[in-house]
Amino acid sequence: MLNNMLVNTTTKPSIPMRGIFLFALLLSALGLTAQDIHFSQYGNSPLNLNPGLAGVFGGDLRFVGNYRKQWRTIPVPYTTFSGSVENKVYLSRGKYNKFVTASLLVNYDKQGAIALQSLQIGIPIALTLPVGKNNFLTVGATPMFGQRSFDSDQITLDEQYIDGMFDPGSAISEDLSVTNLKYFDLSAGANLRLQSPRKRDRIDIGGAVHHLNRPKHDFWASSVTNNDDVRLYNKLTFYGLGLVQLTERFDFLAQGLFQQQGKYSEIVYGGGLRMHLNKNRYKELAIQIGADWRHRYNNALVPRLEVFYSTWTFGATFDWDAFSRAGELVSNRRGGPELSLTYRFYKVKPMQKYKSCPII
Repeated sequence: MLNNMLVNTTTKPSIPMRGIFLFALLLSALGLTAQDIHFSQYGNSPLNLNPGLAGVFGGDLRFVGNYRKQWRTIPVPYTTFSGSVENKVYLSRGKYNKFVTASLLVNYDKQGAIALQSLQIGIPIALTLPVGKNNFLTVGATPMFGQRSFDSDQITLDEQYIDGMFDPGSAISEDLSVTNLKYFDLSAGANLRLQSPRKRDRIDIGGAVHHLNRPKHDFWASSVTNNDDVRLYNKLTFYGLGLVQLTERFDFLAQGLFQQQGKYSEIVYGGGLRMHLNKNRYKELAIQIGADWRHRYNNALVPRLEVFYSTWTFGATFDWDAFSRAGELVSNRRGGPELSLTYRFYKVKPMQKYKSCPII
């Protein structure tokens, strides 16, 4: 997400509003890492992490929802929502280790005082094939259509203040005629799932390239950078998500993420412990606690809590910007809450040909 800090005020500003406005547009044009949809629970937003994670779950359909709220203390709140659905189509009748996954991904982001909005609709498609017993390779791509817009009525500039009084009808020198843009985006990636045939041990290792076609992503490039061809940088993503069964009731989890877009990069790593409270079929219940450490433009500790019940998963995190100067200046050391909800559905197969999906 783009951290453009724009202020809407009806009193004389303490700093020039034109400078803030142009600075925010410059950030928009440069295509920073934060411009992309970003979730701290990256493992619970699989299609945003990597198109190659489509279909990498136990079951036949998966529904995922993510919600994030941050920067409320500025106050120019940033709200992000993502929702997706995945459906497996098996390539051989009665066999469930080769399949195509067709998906729908919708991302919505609203940022700052001028309501900078981003809407993305993607159609992730992936192919999963076995590469040994209980090991699977998935390759996928996401063609995506996007739209960005903002509300020019919420913008005030210093030249609209005449003799200390705000005049909304006064002439301004900035070009605010273009408030909407549309673009096409393409991402691709691959994921390797290695899992134990008897234990709960498993690991996902993968990578993706986002913005393969480097779509145009600016409103007024000529007025900000004197370049009419400002495009998003490619973003590289590499990750590992692992689980090791310690005992019948306890699992250890470890995960790591590296992302780079232009000269900006992010590293996230952490772990957790999962306790299985009920292992009865259809009534499985487990609780997981853990934390991640994030290195980006500001460092943050991200404690997490997840609850697993049957085929439902609920996750909650809170970014704690207590270890960075940026967190102190911008958010008073408080990031924002993030929630996720996942539901997996198993279709009923013919009894004589039934065999569960081999991916756990």
